[in-house]
Amino acid sequence: MRTVLKSLALLGLLACSTAWADKAKSWGTASDAMAAGLPLLAGVATLANNDTEGTRQLVLSAGSALAAAEVLKNTVHSTRPDGSDNKSFPSAHTAVAFSAATFMDRRYGEQLSRDYGTWAVPALYGVAALTGVARVEADKHHWGDVLAGAAIGYGAARFWSEPVQGGRVSVIPAPHGVAVGWARAF
Repeated sequence: MRTVLKSLALLGLLACSTAWADKAKSWGTASDAMAAGLPLLAGVATLANNDTEGTRQLVLSAGSALAAAEVLKNTVHSTRPDGSDNKSFPSAHTAVAFSAATFMDRRYGEQLSRDYGTWAVPALYGVAALTGVARVEADKHHWGDVLAGAAIGYGAARFWSEPVQGGRVSVIPAPHGVAVGWARAF
């Protein structure tokens, strides 16, 4: 996993340096790479740890973040800064990136800090934040779009993921809706 983290950090640096050549195109390519790279890194982490529960939590986190972003895009109809369409709000790239970074923090944060140092988790959030910056620099989103995407991704992963030895979230039908419970063994 150390090699994957170093590769991701290098990808972030590469994204910054290549973005100057052809601003919008390079930033757009970089944001695509980071939005795909973070969930890929998280998926590799679940496989490396033989963590089927983590895989489930990752899929729920990223899937619900992406679904929420897409529903809002198709409801709000906000025009992109480049005028290409009306699906600017919120940033799905940023939502997925933040869901993956938050999943890694919640699920493996202690392990990452112990194995790689205290820089590892902030680096994940840094790449997720750079994804949002890249979307703005690529002229695909406004700052409010990426902030909303970050909040959606962060919230989805906080809801669905838990530390390796953490508790469980349960959704139970109730007479007038649902009850949400959390349990943890001490």
